Amino acid sequence: MGMSPVVKSTSRPTWQRLPAKNVYYYRCPDYRKNYVMSFAFCFDKEDYTYQFAYCYPYTYSRLQHYLHSLEKRNLDYFQRELLGLSVQQRRLDLLTVTSRANLRPGADKKVMFLTARVHPGDSPASFVCQGVIDLLVSQNPVARVLRDHVVFKIVPMLNPDGVYLGNYRCSLMGFDLNRHWQDPSPWAHPTLHAVKQLIVGMNGDPRVNLEFYIDVHAHSTMMYSFMYGNVFEEEERVHRQAVFPRLVCHNAPDFSFSNTSFNRDVMNAGTGRRFLGGLLDDTSYCYTLEVSFYSYMAGVNSVPVPYTEETCILLHNGQTLNCPFTWAYCICDKIMLAPF
Repeated sequence: MGMSPVVKSTSRPTWQRLPAKNVYYYRCPDYRKNYVMSFAFCFDKEDYTYQFAYCYPYTYSRLQHYLHSLEKRNLDYFQRELLGLSVQQRRLDLLTVTSRANLRPGADKKVMFLTARVHPGDSPASFVCQGVIDLLVSQNPVARVLRDHVVFKIVPMLNPDGVYLGNYRCSLMGFDLNRHWQDPSPWAHPTLHAVKQLIVGMNGDPRVNLEFYIDVHAHSTMMYSFMYGNVFEEEERVHRQAVFPRLVCHNAPDFSFSNTSFNRDVMNAGTGRRFLGGLLDDTSYCYTLEVSFYSYMAGVNSVPVPYTEETCILLHNGQTLNCPFTWAYCICDKIMLAPF
C-alpha cells in the first residue's frame, strides 16, 4: 500500500519516508520462501550517522521534555504528578487537566481516563496522546468547555521501560502488559498495578463518575483509525457503546466506523478495555483506539494519505486534521447531547 521505513541522518535531521519504489517485499528462496522486506538506500558520507525506523519514533526522553515544558507554563488547570516508578525506576506520569472548580473537596466529578503506550512499539499512540493534551491545555473554545465539565486523567506512557529499551510489544521482563490487567503484580508490572489501583479507587468513590476509558494503540496492518469496544448482554447498552465511535466517524475523515468492532473474545480478556468494561458500571464507556502506523484513504477510490509527525499533533484553525483531536470534540458533543 506504499508504507515504507523512515530515515534521518546527520545531513537530514528530520525523519522522512523512503520512496515506496525503493522498498521490496517478496518471497525469498533463501529463507524457505518466507516473505522478506528489503529497501535500497544511498548513503551520503561514511562519517555520517544514519537511523532507520519502522515508524516515526516517540521516545521516553521526548515525553519527559514535553511534560517538563508544560509544567513550566504554570497552567492552573494542568497538574503533573508521579504515580509510580517502573522496574528500572523510570517515571509513570499522571496528568490531570480540568478547571480548578472540579477539584474542590466534595465536588462531583465526571472523569475521562486516557492511557497510551502499553505496547512500546506503538509510537503513533504517543503522537495522538500529545495532540489530545495540546488541545486540552489550549485556549480553544471546545477545550474550555471540556475543562469546565470533565476531569481528564492521562497516563501518556504505561510502559516506559519498554519504550526506553526499544521493545516492540513487551515490558523489560518480557510481559505483554495489556494481558495482565486482571491481576497485575506490583513488582513485575508496577506501572500497570499503579494505574489499576487508581482506577479501582476512583470507581469506589461515589462522587466520581468514570465516564470514559480509552487506551490508545497503533495498528500495523490496517489503515484509518478505528476502535474496539465491548459486547454486553443488554441490547440498549450495546447500542449506547456504538454512539461514540459514530460521532468520531462523523467528525474525522480518517476514522473508520466499518473497521470498528465490538467483541469479548477470550484472548483479549486481560486488556484494559475488557477488564475495565467488566469492572465499571453501565454508564461507562471503554474503548481501544487504534491508529494506523501508516495512513488513511481520503475518499472512495483514492490513494493512501500517509500520516506525518505534524499531522498527528497539529490543530489547524480550530479544525481537526485527523483523529487525535476528534474524540475530544465528540466528548463535548456527548456533554451537550446527554442523555442520548
